[in-house]
Amino acid sequence: MSKYVKSLLDSRRVLLLQGPMGNFFTRLAKWLNQEKIECFKVNFNGGDQFFSKTMQNCFSYTDTLENFPLWLENFIIEHQIDAIVCFGDCRFYHVIAKEISLRCKVKFFAFEEGYIRPDYITFEQDGVNFYSNFQDAFITGYSSRQRITIKNIEPVHNQFSMMVLSAILYYWFWTINQINYPNYQHHRQIAPKLELYYWCISGVRRIKNYFFEKLCFKQFIRKYSKKYFVFALQVHNDSQILTHSDLKKVELYIEKVMKNFAQYANDDQHLVLKHHPMDRGYRNYSKLIKTLERELNLSGRVHYFCDVHLPTLLKHSLGMVTVNSTTGIQALYHGIPVKTLGHAIYNLPGLINQYPLQKFWKEPGIVDIKYFYSFRNQLIEYSQLNGSFYGKSPWMKLDH
Repeated sequence: MSKYVKSLLDSRRVLLLQGPMGNFFTRLAKWLNQEKIECFKVNFNGGDQFFSKTMQNCFSYTDTLENFPLWLENFIIEHQIDAIVCFGDCRFYHVIAKEISLRCKVKFFAFEEGYIRPDYITFEQDGVNFYSNFQDAFITGYSSRQRITIKNIEPVHNQFSMMVLSAILYYWFWTINQINYPNYQHHRQIAPKLELYYWCISGVRRIKNYFFEKLCFKQFIRKYSKKYFVFALQVHNDSQILTHSDLKKVELYIEKVMKNFAQYANDDQHLVLKHHPMDRGYRNYSKLIKTLERELNLSGRVHYFCDVHLPTLLKHSLGMVTVNSTTGIQALYHGIPVKTLGHAIYNLPGLINQYPLQKFWKEPGIVDIKYFYSFRNQLIEYSQLNGSFYGKSPWMKLDH
């Protein structure tokens, strides 16, 4: 279990900022209250307000983003806050909160989607993803650490339907309550009505993919097993792309990878671009991929899927290319070599391929399984919680 839970429980007055869409932060506040910790909650829009309606000590921030630093610093002093908790450390308000926490000597914690999936979520102090302190800690202490065994992991039964319902409710109440939060700036920089529209599009595409992708995928695996590489696409406006990568745009990475593949991969090899399910309603790269396929003379060698079974896709592949997606860790788990193009927490010599991309197609290498499990288990002990934002949270039931 994440080493930082103890640090959180040493706090007495905790300020919750934005959490994942849904009631996870309400459950978290209830658990912290049971641990004799007083919680305060800041709402930035109508969606935040709706999901925190049963919580005590709720405050609405309705001023501008520019005035948030002074407001937050005064709030921390007035209410004697000694810890801040949020979901995602790259949101506009959370970046500011991290800076203010340093100035006020207040602990800063961030939740994130699990580095290890399923059955885990991430919880760290000071930062997540490439802002995490894990990589340095792992490298520094690797040779001296004893072998770690992970025990007592319970299935969390993450409910996709609950996530969809939470998103719809969140965007709906954000939309109808905009008048009370006129200055709110969302990290995705998309209007709530558009968010609702994109989620509806996502649902339609999910149904379509269920009926049409499954058969095509089975035929593809039978025909091209161990003859293809996977390029895992990511959410176009996620911090992993906007903050922790160099090119900042998924389209530019698609062009980069396809051009490199066309020039350096063997003629009998194929490339699968795997669309991110959470970006299903927002982006469709079919036209771009087909255009590049024609320009690069890759006809018949490029394939585009979205809602296929990822472990099956990985296990039948030669290797995976990604910017910095946590699917890279899943690939390593299945013994599949990985090449990253961005800044990833798992980009370590001896763990993933360190060659230039053009050499990766020829020599993807072999995964050091022993080293990987040492990395994985220590990552779990350092930063992972056995739980889900839209399912069970066994970690909250543990005795401390």
